[in-house]
Amino acid sequence: MSITLQIDRQPDQNLNYSNRNAAIVLGLLGIDTEAGYGQIARAEIPAARRAILMALNGASPLPTVEEEVAYATTVIDQGGLPTITRSLRYLDPGLDQEGVERRLREVGVLLARASELQSDVSWY
Repeated sequence: MSITLQIDRQPDQNLNYSNRNAAIVLGLLGIDTEAGYGQIARAEIPAARRAILMALNGASPLPTVEEEVAYATTVIDQGGLPTITRSLRYLDPGLDQEGVERRLREVGVLLARASELQSDVSWY
């Protein structure tokens, strides 16, 4: 699943992040992603851009997410002789501070463009 942020007046100008990455970035802007959709109104864009600047220049480190790896184990019994195989089931590379910073800067550029166009920004 993913979340797309788009400029309402130019829907082709958008960003798409995984739910977790979007939740981290939007959370730093004070937006709760629990509903799964929402809008940053044109009047709220300056405050959102300030929140990005504060997060990028703040004294506290940006949030990160550790890498997650899960494996599936399969046992095949061939005539009483079991064969055990292990395969990758799930890989989540995580998100480091540089990744969060990059995404914050991308959202900042999108918000700046929306402000120029005098448009709201929807996310869903």
